Amino acid sequence: MAKRKNWSKTIEAHGVRVRLYEGPGGNVYRAVVVGRTVSKNGKPRAVEDRRSLGHSDRALAETQALQLCKAVAEQRLTGVSPDTVTLAQVHAAYVRERGSLLSEYRQGEVKKAFNLFRRHVGSDFKVEDLGRHQVQTYVAARMEGKLVTKNGRHGGAKVKANTVAKELGVLHAAFNWAETFKVNGRPLITRNPIRGVPLPSEQNPARPVASRDRFEKLLKVADQVNPQGAFRTMLVVAWLTGRRLGSIVALRAGDVLLTRDQVHRALAEAGREEYLAAEWPAAIRWAAEADKEGVEWIVPIPQPLVEALTEYIRAQGLVGNAILFPARQDPTKPLSKETAYHWMRQGEKKAELPHQTRGGWHALRRAWATLRKHMPLQDVMAAGGWRDPASLQRAYQHADAKTVRAVMELGS
Repeated sequence: MAKRKNWSKTIEAHGVRVRLYEGPGGNVYRAVVVGRTVSKNGKPRAVEDRRSLGHSDRALAETQALQLCKAVAEQRLTGVSPDTVTLAQVHAAYVRERGSLLSEYRQGEVKKAFNLFRRHVGSDFKVEDLGRHQVQTYVAARMEGKLVTKNGRHGGAKVKANTVAKELGVLHAAFNWAETFKVNGRPLITRNPIRGVPLPSEQNPARPVASRDRFEKLLKVADQVNPQGAFRTMLVVAWLTGRRLGSIVALRAGDVLLTRDQVHRALAEAGREEYLAAEWPAAIRWAAEADKEGVEWIVPIPQPLVEALTEYIRAQGLVGNAILFPARQDPTKPLSKETAYHWMRQGEKKAELPHQTRGGWHALRRAWATLRKHMPLQDVMAAGGWRDPASLQRAYQHADAKTVRAVMELGS
C-alpha cells in the first residue's frame, strides 16, 4: 500500500502568501515571508517565519492563514519592519555593491572597521539591535587594548579616540547606504542604528610637524637603511609633495610625467584643462585607487623632485606600469606601510633623532601644509590632495613660532 503524502496548500490574500502544510503527527504548519535579507555571501533571499498551528484542522488553518495575510499586509502598510539583517550581511552587501566604487584605501578601511566590530559584537548580531551600548563598549575595548588589530600600524596595541572615531565613521557611512539600498523594493535596513550616538574625540590630539632639520638628517642616513634608494626617494617625494604614505607607495613608473608631452596627454585623458601643461613641465598622476577620497589628481612637481625621480627610475630600470616602490619579496606588489614605518624608525635611530609620537610619514605631510599656509587655500588643497578646507586647516596647517611672534609684535 502506497504511503500517503502530506498535504500542502497556499493561501493568498491582500498581496500576502501563506503556505500551509501537514507536518509530523498530522499537525498543520504555516510558513509566511516576513521580510527580505541577504545571505552571508551578499545575495538577496526571503526570510520565512515557520511554526506549528498546534492542531490538525484544515478548515481552521485556512481561516487563520487568511487572518495572518491581513495582519502581515497591515504590518507592511504601516512600515513596521520584521527585518533580521545581521552585521555580517550588511558588510557583505556593502562590499558587493559599493566595493568597486571605493578607493583601495577606503576598501581597506571598510574591511578593518567591519572586522573589528564583528569581532566585538558577533557577525550574526542583528543590526536593528545595535545602539549606544555596543558603541560605548567598542570604544572602551579599542582604547583599553582589549580589541586590537592583528597587523598594521596599530597591530596589537590600544589606540587613541580619533582612530576609533574614524572606524565608527566608516560604519556610519555603510549604515547610511544600507538605509537607501533596496532589496525587492524594501530598504536593507530601516534606520542607521548608531546615528546620533556620540563619537569619541581627543581634546589635544598629537599632530607633530616635521622640521626641515629632521628631514635633512633622515635623508643623510636613508641609504644606510635602504641601499637601493627607495627610502631616500620616498622621503623626497613626501617632503616635496605632502602626499600620504598610501599614495606614495602606490605610485607606478607611468604615473611620473617627466615631460611636458606626457603631462599634456595625461591631462587630456583625465578630462582636465590641457592648457595647464604650458605651466607644468613635469607632474605626478596620483591614482584614485590609492587616494583617501577616491579622487585622481594630476599635480606639477618641482625640479629637485624631477631630478630625484629621474635618477631613481633610471637606476631601477622602471618603465610603464612597474611599481615605483615595490615590496621586497614581490615586485608586483607595492611596499607595505609596515616596512615604510620600520624604515622611518630605523632612520630616526641612525640619525639619533627622538621618535615623534604620532609623527612619522604624516609629520612630513603636516610640514608641507604648514610651510604653505600663506598661499591661497584652494591652490594648496589642489596641490596637496585635500577636498575639505576645514580638515586642512584644523589638522595639517599649524601655527609656527615666527608667525606667532610677528602677530604679537604687530603694532607694538
